[in-house]
Amino acid sequence: ESFRGVHHHSSRHPGGEGFAGKKCVVIGSNNSAHDIAADLWEHGAEVTMVQRSPTLVVRSETLMKYAIGRLYSEAALKAGITTEKADFTVASVPYGLVTEIQIPIYQKIRQVDAGFYDKLRAAGFMLTFGEDEAGLSLMYMRRGSGYYIDVGASQLIIDGEIRLRSGVEVQRLSERGVVLSDGSELDADLIVCATGYGSMNGWAAQLISPE
Repeated sequence: ESFRGVHHHSSRHPGGEGFAGKKCVVIGSNNSAHDIAADLWEHGAEVTMVQRSPTLVVRSETLMKYAIGRLYSEAALKAGITTEKADFTVASVPYGLVTEIQIPIYQKIRQVDAGFYDKLRAAGFMLTFGEDEAGLSLMYMRRGSGYYIDVGASQLIIDGEIRLRSGVEVQRLSERGVVLSDGSELDADLIVCATGYGSMNGWAAQLISPE
């Protein structure tokens, strides 16, 4: 109620139009945060991303090549693997085996894109590869968040086009912007809270029952 600018959750964000030349702060560092930050930058805004905890990042091309392309791709469809067949294949793998299957895939991804990850770290971005370092699939199953499939925003962070404040928490909003846990303040005309959504488990509990 003290902030004088525009403030909303990512679910209510209308897009980057109208924010050219404005100072924009995106709180969060997962898919929604990256997409919104990139869109604001493309519309001429000055964007800062606030990363509160480590994020799993995997390049879209690399993910397709080493992780999911054999099941979900145009090539898979041509080979007769429909989306339905791919879904059943994934669902048929016992949960206890998924970690064992995914770890070597992400070891390969980290090797192939080592230079990309080094540049992200140099920009101050905090990386994780999930619990057990088993990558995106397990992170999705376990928490439904915590990752970004890179389609270009990571390069904007590396190049400094999207500014980054990492390892800090938001203490409060002021009239001018965001006050961080290190005592610094980010001036803002727009604050987007890309802080996540309810889990599928939570929705299922509401629709069916907690049990």
